[in-house]
Amino acid sequence: MSRRASAARDRCLELERVIADRARSGSLGIDDALKLFDELLPHARPASVRAFNHLLNVVARARCSSTSELAVSLFNRMARACSNKVRPDLCTYSILTGCFCRLGRIEHGFAAFGLILKTGWRVNEVVINQLLNGLCDAKRVDEAMDILLRRMPEFGCMPNVVSCNTLLKGLCNEKRVEEALELLHTMAEDGGGNCTPNVVTYNTIIDGLCKAQAVDRAEGVLQHMIDKGVKLDVVTYSTIIDGLCKAQAVDRAEGVLQHMIDKGVKPDVVTYNTIIDGLCKAQAVDRAEGVLQHMIDKGVKPDVVTYNTIIDGLCKAQAVDRADGVLQHMIDKDVKPDIQTYNCLIHGYLSTGEWKEVVRRLEEMYARDLMVANGISPNNYIFNIVLCAYAKKAMIDEAMHIFSRMSQHGLSPDVVTYGILIDALCKLGRVDDAVLKFNQMINDGVTPNSVVFNSLVYGLCTVDRWEKAEELFFEMWDQGVRPNVVFFNTIMCNLCNEGQVMVAQRLIDSMERVGVRPNVISYNTLIGGHCLAGRTDEAAQLLDVMVSVGLKPDLISYDTLLRGYCKTGRIDNAYCLFREMLRKGVTPGAVTYSTILQGLFHTRRFSEAKELYLNMIKSGQQWDIYTYNIILNGLCKTNCVDEAFKIFQSLCSKDLRPNIITFTIMIDVLFKGGRKKDAMDLFASIPSHGLVPNVVTYCIMMKNIIQEGLLDEFDNLFLAMEKSGCTPDSVMLNAIIRSLLGRGEIMRAGAYLSKIDEMNFSLEASTTSLLISLFSREEYKNHAKSLPEKYLFLEEVN
Repeated sequence: MSRRASAARDRCLELERVIADRARSGSLGIDDALKLFDELLPHARPASVRAFNHLLNVVARARCSSTSELAVSLFNRMARACSNKVRPDLCTYSILTGCFCRLGRIEHGFAAFGLILKTGWRVNEVVINQLLNGLCDAKRVDEAMDILLRRMPEFGCMPNVVSCNTLLKGLCNEKRVEEALELLHTMAEDGGGNCTPNVVTYNTIIDGLCKAQAVDRAEGVLQHMIDKGVKLDVVTYSTIIDGLCKAQAVDRAEGVLQHMIDKGVKPDVVTYNTIIDGLCKAQAVDRAEGVLQHMIDKGVKPDVVTYNTIIDGLCKAQAVDRADGVLQHMIDKDVKPDIQTYNCLIHGYLSTGEWKEVVRRLEEMYARDLMVANGISPNNYIFNIVLCAYAKKAMIDEAMHIFSRMSQHGLSPDVVTYGILIDALCKLGRVDDAVLKFNQMINDGVTPNSVVFNSLVYGLCTVDRWEKAEELFFEMWDQGVRPNVVFFNTIMCNLCNEGQVMVAQRLIDSMERVGVRPNVISYNTLIGGHCLAGRTDEAAQLLDVMVSVGLKPDLISYDTLLRGYCKTGRIDNAYCLFREMLRKGVTPGAVTYSTILQGLFHTRRFSEAKELYLNMIKSGQQWDIYTYNIILNGLCKTNCVDEAFKIFQSLCSKDLRPNIITFTIMIDVLFKGGRKKDAMDLFASIPSHGLVPNVVTYCIMMKNIIQEGLLDEFDNLFLAMEKSGCTPDSVMLNAIIRSLLGRGEIMRAGAYLSKIDEMNFSLEASTTSLLISLFSREEYKNHAKSLPEKYLFLEEVN
């Protein structure tokens, strides 16, 4: 062996040793791996394949983008440069298979897998699991299931818990939770084999159930884990907490957090962020701040998401000064605010109507370089938010002032900035100013987009400047924006929503003059506009116009006119139109039937409604829950309580999930039908269906509980409602007060009168009338003292 060859061999051995040592110790990073690869490549020998595998694995697994692509590129270099020296082995092809699967190139992954089979190597579960993961990521779960249950045993390779967990995740991601639960039961029956469920298995199932809004079942799986002695980790608890918060069951989420701490599982920043977000969304910001302090006390450092959530919650609660304090606190704690932080604060000031404060804060941010100091480059984003808020409030002069301030801060208005101003000016009828701003935009070199043209055309149409509008259509062509039918339909929709349907109708002529043919959507928009204005005869005429220009009215055309007839009480016309649809071969949809049914029930034509309902059943069409809610409500109004309850019970067998409106309708009708226990049981079952009672549900329950004289139970229910994050509204509080007064419960009624005052609500006329009527009676005169001070005038009522 020559001296040069010997030196090359020694260098190769040295590189292999260094690579092996550093790979074992975990100190081999991607940059060093790439350098070592380049050094090893010219000196490689057959045994170098192990070193190359270490390097490919490090690159493929590195936590940065494009590493899988890079690993494939390195493999190709190795194959080209060392084809006569280094032969890829099972490990090499396994790494390559995984790379292709992560890149979403699943067919290439199978090609690499095919080379393993062709070479005769024994397939192991690591390679198969990568293919399973690739298939599940590509939403090809059925193929993954086939590999797991049929092909793996054929390859002489039995699935392990990782294989099953991969498939479980794929099933849950596709919302096939029932199949995932079946697989879990199969794994549990494994009896200590390779597929015995572990904490990852259960976490995956819990996450799938929570995302399917089946939080109660997820809690059941959690209890099963505890019973089986499976050690719960931070992911388990965090997933359950997230599911409960999203189901608006924040109290239960806090209970899980406490249980987690009691069991010695330390919550991380994700856990705390989840519970803080849930509390803020439940308008319990004070409790959220308490959780923030608790996490700091426990040594968990809040991140920018934590602070942003608190700031957003405080701003939405109109406690902007406190939000400002949180911003200062996060800066003091070296947590850098991001664009979302400032976005929340400015939205907070805007929501409280503190317009001057918004401008002052904006100026202060720039003057003190607050955003720059925290790593955020000043840009148009914040200014555009403020401009948009001013524009929505029709405070256009203030918006123009903000616009002029942008250049003083070295910013150039962009197409969004100009678009906001032009749209606002047009809506206020200041079309000349909008045109001037448009011309300024062109002079500044900012190219208008379709949104800007849309706003300006809308403005010109509203002031009857059709020639100028048509000139603008041709200018659009010059600017590279082609006015198509969608563009015109959008303008017509805006005009119709603003009640300017006749202006919208004239736009049809302009469309044709610039060579754009109106379509069915154009006419449907006009039909909707006429119906919105109560002009159903004109809307009906448009159906004939459509036919005369060669367009066929579609289901939306008929549904829109049907809705217009029903809203104006012209149910006979609606019924005639419905029959015309059937004659012309237009198949009614769920919306069609819902509209007609609602119209019939509303006009108390119950026998026709029931006949239509029976025809619906015979048609075999699938109905959504909205349609069933109309049917149930209508049947309840006709006192067909038993029939309504049968339909309600059959919904689950139709794979239809009743919503909270469905439950509320049924609870109300059961109470009215004297079936109080059934109503109470149905209310108690709401959480088991993954639902949360709303303010209407609680109101019905409370009124009926008061009527039954169960006043302590009523008080407890009201407290439970408030703790759940459901806020009482004016209608509920007035109804409660009337119900309490009706039973002579003056002191309790006084407590709820105080709540009305605290929440700045007003007494309804019927509530005031009842108060006056009650205290005009001699036996109640002295009771007025138990009411809030502002109601003491009732003592003087004659």
